[in-house]
Amino acid sequence: MKKFRISHNTQFAVLGLSKFGKGLTQALTDNGYHVLCCDIDEQIVQENLHIATHIIQADASDKAVLEKIGISNFDVVIIAFGRDFESAAVTATILKELKVNYIIVKANGIRQKQIFESIGVDRVILPEKEMGERVAYSLITNDLMDSIHRSDKYDIIEMKPLPEWEGKSLDKLRLRQTEAINVIAIIRENEVMAVLDAKTVLLPKDDLIVLKSR
Repeated sequence: MKKFRISHNTQFAVLGLSKFGKGLTQALTDNGYHVLCCDIDEQIVQENLHIATHIIQADASDKAVLEKIGISNFDVVIIAFGRDFESAAVTATILKELKVNYIIVKANGIRQKQIFESIGVDRVILPEKEMGERVAYSLITNDLMDSIHRSDKYDIIEMKPLPEWEGKSLDKLRLRQTEAINVIAIIRENEVMAVLDAKTVLLPKDDLIVLKSR
């Protein structure tokens, strides 16, 4: 799975306001990101005008529509058409043709996931599988992560080390004092390092799981 580094300047487009698309858009907007939404149903668009930076009524599986809204200018495009697999597959193909930087799509089952991956989608989400994993993890950790997510004081984010952090240990960086963040885990070469000490050195390819003060 191709990784993409999100920053506060990242521009998102969500195609389709299914329950998944709506929830995703609301969460991104609530966290201060600019989001464009597009849905073919005028009533759905009118009901959700408040959840996105911009929202338009149009057929997002139409190449001419995608070109008109400048879809290739967005950093991340999420296809969230509910159960309309055919339209999602067509749209994914068009987005690849338009050289969209990073494409995410929701799939319903492994077979759809494999087809989307063969098209070249960067990340395929299986909501039920990922929700099951999240519930299992919340049970194992006694809901610690969920409690933090519900907090109005902290956010948990995944990020890459900044260039100036690379090759330096946590005790030298003093990120808690200088950046108001606490590194709680590191994903390195697909392995999770959950026990960190002050001498842990950050590497360029690390993925940091960070607790950040709001």
